[in-house]
Amino acid sequence: VAALINDGDTIMLDTGSTTAYVARALGEHRNLSVVTNCTEIARTLAREASNRVHLCGGKLRADDWATFGSAAIDFVRQFHANYAILSIGGVTDSGGFMDYHLEEAEFSRAVIAQAETTIVVADHSKFGNANFVKVCGFEEVDMVVVDRPPPDHILGALNEANVAVIDAAEAVQTAPTSLP
Repeated sequence: VAALINDGDTIMLDTGSTTAYVARALGEHRNLSVVTNCTEIARTLAREASNRVHLCGGKLRADDWATFGSAAIDFVRQFHANYAILSIGGVTDSGGFMDYHLEEAEFSRAVIAQAETTIVVADHSKFGNANFVKVCGFEEVDMVVVDRPPPDHILGALNEANVAVIDAAEAVQTAPTSLP
């Protein structure tokens, strides 16, 4: 994902272990404008003085120090970004992208609405996990970056929705590349 982001881009990242790894990989990037609800991601990207990092207010969750609720969503709606980078809890061929908590899904949907291009980052353990809350369907996402290819039934559904699937481990593309 870090290879897709250029110095000076505007990005929104939601909370999650995978997006926290993306933030670390963006450590050498400069002049980024960042909006996030994750204190860890904010701290990571604010270490570069040229980056402008905006941390959403809202209800602070104790387990991951992320903010949620109407204040966080209202804050996000003030911005426009080149990229939304989302961590999710599950990917199913019938349900699309899923998450564990309603507040996470609501925040992710708000971020998607403010971005030109939406990228989901997911490791192989997410494939087939139906989880509890739907974030969005495949048609709302432009690209999925994975650590290994999804099962054929999920890959087929992603391809049908014209979602680019990038295998980060192989750096080989298995679906269309046209990004808005």
